[in-house]
Amino acid sequence: METPNWKPTDEEREIMEVVWMQVKGACEKLKEETNAQNEHITKMLQEMADCYYS
Repeated sequence: METPNWKPTDEEREIMEVVWMQVKGACEKLKEETNAQNEHITKMLQEMADCYYS
């Protein structure tokens, strides 16, 4: 069964942009305060997405 393509509204797109900026800022802070590299942060975000949205 194929799911239809989702097309966000302007409001949803704006919310996603705000959330993305918050995530990006948190990732940069994590990199500054620890020895985490991009691949570590990528893996962490993927694990979180899998946990909450799978």
